[in-house]
Amino acid sequence: MAGNVSPRIDWRSLVRQHADRASVDLPQATVDELALHLEDIYTAARADGASEQEAHAKSTRALQESGLTVLRRHAARDRRRPHIRSAEDTARASSGRSLNVTSALRIALRQFRQQPAFAVVTILVLGLGTGAATAVFTIVNAVVLRPLPYAAPDRLVTLWDTNAEKGLAHDPISPVNFMDYRELPVFEDAAAWWRPGINLIDPGLDPVRVNTIEVSGNVFDVLGVRPQVGAGFPAGGPLFHQTDRIAIISDRLWRSRYHADPSIIGRPISLNGTAHTVVGVMPAKFHFPDDIDVWQRLRWDMHQHSRAAHFMEAVARLRDDKTFDEAQAATETLALRLQNDFAATNKGWGARLVPLLDEQLGYYRPALMVLFGAVGLLLVIGCLNVASLLLTRALAREREIAVRVAIGAAPRQLAVQLFAESFVLSMAGAVVGIVAAIAALPLIVRFTPVQIPRLDEAGLDGRALALCLAVAVITTVFFGLVPGLLLLRRQVVVGLRAGERGSSRGARRIYSVLVAGEVALACALLVSSALLVRTVERMTNTPTGVDADDVLITTVQLSGTNYQNWRVVADTHAAILEQIRQQPGVTAAGAGNFLPLEVGWRGPCLIEGEPPPARPEDAPQAQYHSISDGFFDALGAEMAQGRSFQPFDTVDAAPVVVVNESFAKRFLSNGSWSGRILLTTTTGIGPLGLNLKRARPAPPPGQRLPPLPPSRFEIVGVVQDIRDVPLGQSVEPAVYFSTQQFPFRELFVAVRASDTGTAVAAVRTALKNAAPSVPMARAQTWGWRFAGRTAQSRLLMTILLFFGSLAALLAAIGVYGLFSWSVAMRTRELAIRLTLGARPFAMGNLVVGHSTMLVAAGVIVGLALVRLAQGALSRVLYEVAPSDAGAAATASALLLAAALVACIPPAIRAMRVDPVEGLRAE
Repeated sequence: MAGNVSPRIDWRSLVRQHADRASVDLPQATVDELALHLEDIYTAARADGASEQEAHAKSTRALQESGLTVLRRHAARDRRRPHIRSAEDTARASSGRSLNVTSALRIALRQFRQQPAFAVVTILVLGLGTGAATAVFTIVNAVVLRPLPYAAPDRLVTLWDTNAEKGLAHDPISPVNFMDYRELPVFEDAAAWWRPGINLIDPGLDPVRVNTIEVSGNVFDVLGVRPQVGAGFPAGGPLFHQTDRIAIISDRLWRSRYHADPSIIGRPISLNGTAHTVVGVMPAKFHFPDDIDVWQRLRWDMHQHSRAAHFMEAVARLRDDKTFDEAQAATETLALRLQNDFAATNKGWGARLVPLLDEQLGYYRPALMVLFGAVGLLLVIGCLNVASLLLTRALAREREIAVRVAIGAAPRQLAVQLFAESFVLSMAGAVVGIVAAIAALPLIVRFTPVQIPRLDEAGLDGRALALCLAVAVITTVFFGLVPGLLLLRRQVVVGLRAGERGSSRGARRIYSVLVAGEVALACALLVSSALLVRTVERMTNTPTGVDADDVLITTVQLSGTNYQNWRVVADTHAAILEQIRQQPGVTAAGAGNFLPLEVGWRGPCLIEGEPPPARPEDAPQAQYHSISDGFFDALGAEMAQGRSFQPFDTVDAAPVVVVNESFAKRFLSNGSWSGRILLTTTTGIGPLGLNLKRARPAPPPGQRLPPLPPSRFEIVGVVQDIRDVPLGQSVEPAVYFSTQQFPFRELFVAVRASDTGTAVAAVRTALKNAAPSVPMARAQTWGWRFAGRTAQSRLLMTILLFFGSLAALLAAIGVYGLFSWSVAMRTRELAIRLTLGARPFAMGNLVVGHSTMLVAAGVIVGLALVRLAQGALSRVLYEVAPSDAGAAATASALLLAAALVACIPPAIRAMRVDPVEGLRAE
């Protein structure tokens, strides 16, 4: 109401006049607080209907009846105990002076306008901490906590082969072994697939490469998902069908290539030149098991394969009455039996189950949980900083609160005021946090350099907003309201003597504990960051056997009726490579069916002249790779001995192979390779490649041809080890065949040229001239591909470095705040020490020494926290132990340096204390 608006009354002048009459020298902050209190009384009286004169008289009477005489007597060091009104007198004096919430909020806002630095710093620290926690919680919720979009997803597991001798814990499964595992009673059902390279060719449209799996027909039944359009694979139908060529496409492919045409159902599409009928379109964002756009139904019997071929992936659904541990035990038992029954192929091979969610998240689950923990630590550090700020402010207001009690303010009124101040801070901090999270989430999704599953689905929801609000409110209310309420319980005179050493000493202990906690958490983050820096360094410096950062890598898949003949396949690949080499700016070009860091096909082989194995299962096992001439040159791989493949190593020439150093050391006596003969019975590897040296026509119907003797390949060279396994595993023996003698339909093409643009143009021109119907797949340099192998660790390292640096900064701010406040509180003590002969330099040392001890204690606790978290850290480290001394020393040194820098200004102030002024400080 307009009539209730306070007139222009100079309340501060009234307070000063009353203080002068009482012979009390009040600081400006206390004058401001008393003035606000008098204005509150006036406003409350006007709200109750009093006139301006009556309200003014009531405020003046409250000031005159206040206990400012207590202040005068205390200032005069009167030994007599001042008379303090009883609680009943205070209650009577306070009657009618209620403080409503609206007034309290208005006063809180006014106070923060008068102290904007404190308010801004507190709100920013609180907002950034809650914003980071909210954003990361949203990401973790979307990626890790939210259930997968399948029926009872917690019952789904993936199935992998393992081999402890080879260091394999996550290897593709053999199709025949899969069929045995599928029959276990712990599984309700299981599906399996493999990944062919596919060209999609439609009349009138450009041919494109599509990500495809050829999968058993029950995969969608196992997952509990059906197409959004069409019937899909026949429910309860066979796992495979040799003549029924049907496929299901993704919603993404349906919309981008076929414009969401509903008549796509029943329409044929050409996959590698073979017509397949579309029988379904999957729901939007469904791309199981990963970024897949076409699901072909399996066309061959998985029983009719070799147990030694490990190239399939599998998913199984547990029975409702079986646990994960029971299923794992059953598969391990069966794996042991298969080792005994089929030792030639299954010796050393076990089985492992992985929950589907863990499988799809892979590295990202532990990485995100580490990130969540890091943000949690940062949030705690931020809360400790806010607590330090609020506690410091509460202790600084101890005299003010005592004065307000002395002039008759009721504890309830002060409690409401303190709550209002905390509420304003918490709401402002929550708003800043929510805004920060809303702004950060799209940037995180857009600029994350790796494909994290379901990251694009992250969005703020009610739980995230509730988390942000709860953290902000709890932090500010607890650390802002509680200290103030505790101060209300103190005696008025004790409050008026806020400079006592006992009071400041207790406050320093509390503050020191908070700052030490900040240092400990910052130390944990910095040590984790240092460990990841070492991890990325080890990864990037791991020898791969190639020097090919700028070499262009793409794939070429020959499919269709034009490439049914394997000699045509071999000749066409050779023609494409020759065309590439002829382009200007190209210095080398080659092709192979596997790239470094990828595991080739494994198979048995023998060396002529070496002692035969006692049992077939003891025969040497090696990876089979097929490469063209020029492949080693393009990748920058070095020959250790002998020669590489040449253009004359054709199907009509003598069969030859190149082996790697690991093969020579393990299987060739004395490392002697010249003239040695490798024997292999491998005829082909699925539909992908064929050993032309063992190729022969199909037998007449109803007849079987006699087995061929092993093929004899002369070893003509030894190449230095090219890493043929993922990072962290030991290089395996490898045999390299010539693509002219062992061609594959799909090959990786490597082009070394003057620049990337020249290499891309060369491949396009070569395909246009030698294979016009073959699309060019996505091309990128080997450096980019290798960087992708370390992207997860580099991303996590960057994030932890950011949070660790921010945590160290907050800890340094805490150290600065502690010792700045401590010096201010101990001015009288420091002045006495200087008066008694202490040197200023000793005062500075006192501050620095205390700071060093505090930070050292925090570092010790931080290192203990890292020790407790070593289980989680070990899952994201590579060739680095969680207890790495270098990382701990680096983080500790950085924190100590930051703390020393932060305590220098307070130390300088301690050295410059004027003894005379210091003794008058009380």
